Amino acid sequence: MPVDLINNLATVAGIVVAATGAFLFAFWVAMGIWTFNDIRSRSRDWLAIILACALVLIFPVVGLILYMMIRPKDTLSEVYDRALEEEALLRELEGTMACHMCGVPVKENWVYCPNCHEQLQHACINCGNLVRNEWEICVFCGTAQQPTPAIAAQRAARNPFHREMTRPPAEVDDETVYRPVRVAE
Repeated sequence: MPVDLINNLATVAGIVVAATGAFLFAFWVAMGIWTFNDIRSRSRDWLAIILACALVLIFPVVGLILYMMIRPKDTLSEVYDRALEEEALLRELEGTMACHMCGVPVKENWVYCPNCHEQLQHACINCGNLVRNEWEICVFCGTAQQPTPAIAAQRAARNPFHREMTRPPAEVDDETVYRPVRVAE
């Protein structure tokens, strides 16, 4: 074999080895950068970030596969979005009134439940505004409300330390306190 052919083959082999080495080095660095960016989007813990990057950089392909298996499932933005959705749902649920007997959603100005026909509100004895049956005072004028026996039992079931009103409001009978009120919509 001529010496020039061997030199040419050695040069080509050197170029292929150098290109392969450069490609593998670039791939190794890219895996490290990708892992760093990925774990930062999934965790704020710097120890976890450093360990994930070290795993991928020390054991290149196997470390990347292991990292993909043990990394947190959700990104921080997905967790934040889910928390916002849950908070919005909770606020929506808190804002929606429900019948205390059957649980059917009702509107705030309804006096009776359309499902179970339970009286939801009554007129305040002092100002005449609608007051929910579970309220102990009128929120408009502060007058104490006389509970019906059913409501008193519900309050006692919710809070065993609840004291019943010791005296009813003066000059009031049960028909006046719990008379139905028509509300214009």
